[in-house]
Amino acid sequence: MEVFSCLLRRAISGGFLSRWRVRGRRGEGILISHLLFADDTLVFCEEFHDQLTYLSWLLMWFEGCSGLRVNLEKSELISMGRVHDIEDLALELGCKVGGLSSCYLGLPLVAPFKSEVVWDGVEERFRKRLAMWKRQYISKGERLTLIWSTFSSMPIYFMSLFYLPRKVRLRLEKIQRDFLWGGGALVQKPHLVRWNLVCLERKKGGLGVRNLALMNKALLSKWNWRFAIESEALWKQVISHKCDVEEGGWCTKAISKRYGVGLWKAIRKEWLCVNSSLAYRMGCGRRVRFWKDKWCGDEPLCESFPSLFSISLAKDAWVSDVWSPNNVEDGWTPLFSRAFNDWEIEMVELLCLRSKHLECKGRTGIKWCGQHLRVELSQSSRFILFWSSEVLLCSLVVVFGGGMCLPR
Repeated sequence: MEVFSCLLRRAISGGFLSRWRVRGRRGEGILISHLLFADDTLVFCEEFHDQLTYLSWLLMWFEGCSGLRVNLEKSELISMGRVHDIEDLALELGCKVGGLSSCYLGLPLVAPFKSEVVWDGVEERFRKRLAMWKRQYISKGERLTLIWSTFSSMPIYFMSLFYLPRKVRLRLEKIQRDFLWGGGALVQKPHLVRWNLVCLERKKGGLGVRNLALMNKALLSKWNWRFAIESEALWKQVISHKCDVEEGGWCTKAISKRYGVGLWKAIRKEWLCVNSSLAYRMGCGRRVRFWKDKWCGDEPLCESFPSLFSISLAKDAWVSDVWSPNNVEDGWTPLFSRAFNDWEIEMVELLCLRSKHLECKGRTGIKWCGQHLRVELSQSSRFILFWSSEVLLCSLVVVFGGGMCLPR
């Protein structure tokens, strides 16, 4: 597919095809021409007859160069917005007309936020895998093993990107409970142990069944971690242009809009939980808050010294603003609204002592200091998790932009 990418870049540089601009809050945006994943391709262009003609020629040249055949019967032309001559454009390219209800890499491109319909396929596969007739021929230990294997592959892909609605979670948990203990619509059998105890780790007295709500929260929080540490990723650039980035660049600004941002809005809500488990490497100090970030000790300075924080004049000050390297002796110079009381002098000394050997130099970074969640995944689950960033980017582009795309 590198050959096809090269041909597209040459066509764009020659002015035969145009890229798609994903605009943000400030008007500027990022240009995207195509997305590739294995043999799935999305090409973005304007709704002009000439551009579709050039694209059809480009596909023929790709077939000649690579020896591969482009299956236009499986391709679709999807319009973003109102396009009057969409049938003529599809005829020029030789493909069919599609809609935004289509899927890409197994996930819906435009799904309503917290939609339960999205999870119907997952729930149906759950019921087939954990069918009640199967439990009649296996022991409780084998039922538990089947529950583990089913959970480790089926819902992981969806939960890594979409928020799991409460009603869907309760239905999935009921399927697992009925399969483990028996029961269902026809037979009512008592469940011997509460489900929240079954979901505990074995060393804590549980059976090690994964808690769906916690797993969904952890998988969504992973995107906040990746946003903070990945600097050049294309999906991060798209989100940064659309939602704007907070000062420091660790996360986007809080989202208050209702339309078109539900996917990232649900992910962004988990940032506070992620941030509480992060420790910052100070570096130059321009991206780390002096009082509110965890960079000096096991907790933020605003929690270690609440009385000093309450009289601080710059509660959102950066570390570099408080560091004064030009004095006779390098040191910290936080500003306060009044003189210290006698009982506060000791806390000031402790504050200076804690940060005595720290200097604003080096590279700023973060590290995880919270609890680690160990998840045993099947080989198929490890593979499908690689799709998530591609689908996230495609969903964001489709929701935020306008133009045309050709999935193949």
